[in-house]
Amino acid sequence: MQNSKVFKLLFAFTHQERQRFLDFLKSPYFNFNDDIIRCFVALLPSLQKTKPIEQNEAELWKKIYANKKFDKARFHRVCSDLLKEAERFLAYSRFAQQKSLQNAYLAQSLNEKKMMQHLPHLLKQAKIQHQKQIFHDSEFYYQQYLIEAEQNNFIELQKKRMDDKNLKTVMHNLDVFYLSKKLQYCIAILHYKNLTSVDSEIALMDEILSHLHKRAYDEYPIIHVQYIILQTLIDSDNEQHFQDLKLLFKRSDNTLPMEYLKEIYTFSIQYCIRKINAGLLKYFQEIFSLYKEGLKQKILINDGEISPYEYKNIITVGLRVNETDWTEKFINNYRKLLPPEHQENAYTFNIARLYFFQKKYDDVLNLLQQVEYNDVFYLLDSKITLLKTFYELREFDSLSALLDSFKMLLRRKKIISEEYRIIYTRFVMFLKKLSQTNEKKKLIELKDELRNAKQVADIGWLKEKVDLLIKY
Repeated sequence: MQNSKVFKLLFAFTHQERQRFLDFLKSPYFNFNDDIIRCFVALLPSLQKTKPIEQNEAELWKKIYANKKFDKARFHRVCSDLLKEAERFLAYSRFAQQKSLQNAYLAQSLNEKKMMQHLPHLLKQAKIQHQKQIFHDSEFYYQQYLIEAEQNNFIELQKKRMDDKNLKTVMHNLDVFYLSKKLQYCIAILHYKNLTSVDSEIALMDEILSHLHKRAYDEYPIIHVQYIILQTLIDSDNEQHFQDLKLLFKRSDNTLPMEYLKEIYTFSIQYCIRKINAGLLKYFQEIFSLYKEGLKQKILINDGEISPYEYKNIITVGLRVNETDWTEKFINNYRKLLPPEHQENAYTFNIARLYFFQKKYDDVLNLLQQVEYNDVFYLLDSKITLLKTFYELREFDSLSALLDSFKMLLRRKKIISEEYRIIYTRFVMFLKKLSQTNEKKKLIELKDELRNAKQVADIGWLKEKVDLLIKY
């Protein structure tokens, strides 16, 4: 029963939501099937967060239908009906929270019934109430568009159109909503293309960018933020976009919701990562400062948790700028904020990387054997750490074998984007040269190659090893 859809959904409800859902089921307007109510009540002991009581289908059936003979098909049918009602409850609850949306649909219904005397006051109050919202996100402009559209319908029905002011307002709100949403998904697609090999054509992006270049939307933070983020993705060589993004955050006057502040941080950090991958190592300090500020303001914490990817990236940067003590404290202090299902794996992998920087190479090998490679980036970074560990331990046979197998993996793993395939493949190539080169002349040539190289994983470590061999 615990693996059923209805159980999983109801278990995700809060205690308050379950109480409201029971009231919802008891209302004859929403539900007229008492079997569904009894099914939900029977399930409640099993849905407790602490000390849930396990019940099988037969036990639940007895609570629902008393002494009737168990009928598996009927039991599954009532569970299916309960699931549908739970989904309807969630939809209704979300709608009940959207006062502006309710006003827009009410105005639509009144327009359809030609109840003209009701509309002027409703539309006036709807606009006043809507404008009281603090954060103007894309949904704000969508709901404002709906309200203005019903104002337009009201004018049309009365045949009292005096000018096109209302029509312009309708179009303007629709434009702001559309532009903000279009930019949002353009950003998502371009960002995803940077991480994987998945490709997608983005319709109308050039036309939208041309429009935004001619017509600034500085008074609409939702569009302004996303436009600058998009510029960092399509014109990454122009560092001014990155500086504009940082400045935008510093000048924030709390008119942006937390989700947009997080978006600014995320893409500022992604910009730094791409620059680092291109060989511009000065961005390590930039990204470290961003991470510390993000942690301070809890921008990187979502529902009390930190993403395992953010956790890993922060540790990578902390180690790279030689903030080892700070990084060790971070690893231990933020471990408890990782999602429970990722906690041990993420902690083990990252403590192994810390031990590598502390030159505890035997501990690194032992820890990496405990890591589960369900995520492609854990897999890739673990391979890199293993390769470096074998090199530091002078275990060149193991190093050579792993270099060959890793190269094959990079060639065959389809989910790896071409950008990351290049970054890791070049690391393999340079490490192979490094491990097979002893002559000073060849080492100097290798140093020159690395100086001019771009898009190489852990290029700083490679340069450091070459310099050490030249020196001695």
